[in-house]
Amino acid sequence: MGKIKMAFIGVGDMGSHHCIGFDLLEDSEVRYICDMNEANVARTMSELKNSNPTIVSDYRELLTKEDLDAVVISVPNYLHREVAVAFLEAGKHVFLEKPVAHTIEDCDAIIEAAEASGRILQIGLVYRYSNLYRRMEKELENGRLGDVKLMWCKEFRDPFPPADWFYDKTKSGGAIVEKDCHHFDIFNWMIQAKPVRVFASGGQHVMKQGEPNQIQNSYSHYPTKEISDTSIVDHAFITIDYDNGSKANLGLCMYLKPRNLMGEGLEIGLIGENGGQMVARNDKTIDIVGGQDWTKDHLEIDVSSDSIMGGHTGGQTQRIDFLKCIEEGRQPFASAQVGRNALLIALAAEKSILEERYVYLEEISG
Repeated sequence: MGKIKMAFIGVGDMGSHHCIGFDLLEDSEVRYICDMNEANVARTMSELKNSNPTIVSDYRELLTKEDLDAVVISVPNYLHREVAVAFLEAGKHVFLEKPVAHTIEDCDAIIEAAEASGRILQIGLVYRYSNLYRRMEKELENGRLGDVKLMWCKEFRDPFPPADWFYDKTKSGGAIVEKDCHHFDIFNWMIQAKPVRVFASGGQHVMKQGEPNQIQNSYSHYPTKEISDTSIVDHAFITIDYDNGSKANLGLCMYLKPRNLMGEGLEIGLIGENGGQMVARNDKTIDIVGGQDWTKDHLEIDVSSDSIMGGHTGGQTQRIDFLKCIEEGRQPFASAQVGRNALLIALAAEKSILEERYVYLEEISG
């Protein structure tokens, strides 16, 4: 079918990486970039090796373009529905950054538009394409631990980039919606059961509503900025009950300074029914200990071949798969329904913190 002609709506941190990554692939061409921020556009353009895209400032200019097959949407969460639905209704394939949306209503509207259009809708749940987490799944498929009974995630990190929408719950959905849909998806993927209810406790320790907060982020291009209107939590503990009796817990801290000084980074672990443990650390290594044969394995996983420029593990693999889904007419591994399932847990956690109670997912999912 020739090269897939693509447009990139938003080229901040994530959008820029996507644009650069797709530019490196033989099966795609970066035809258009849409971003009102000239610095974002210039930074992205300087990294492109194979394409010479046209620059526009309003995505609506692209809806009727015939020389456009697919779009990558990396705009703030509250704009996902508006932009994604417009392109799906225009007959374009869509790669949409996670979360699907900041509300279940917007999420369902996007899914409905995708189903009506018959176009591919892939969600940026990048860990589904990571060599590391795919190896974790493979060990489970081989029966190394039996059924997964307990899982945990330690997400102790520095704040979001200092862009106002991250800190406005009405625009981001909250810290848990914006950040931890990744990890809830890994829980769902490895446990292979239906989440039923969530209990969460969280609040504001350091970055507080109405106080001047000097927000500094280690991995983005944004300069330090003072944000006093922050309506999101900066810490939480979240417990999820599944219908098979399995449980998962996530601890979130968003105010480390500096980031990961102890070198621990992200930790995701699980315990199987045979008593064995498997722990992934820093998106790089897996340790498997115990179980029926009491063995110990330390696995150093290749996390370079599936990404670019030090970005998320799985980042480039997910882009390759998006193109293949378009070419082959198949649904992506990170489908919209997968994204919805992870979003439900995040929304339930946000609701649980506010209402100080268990929240059942059926309350939200309708």
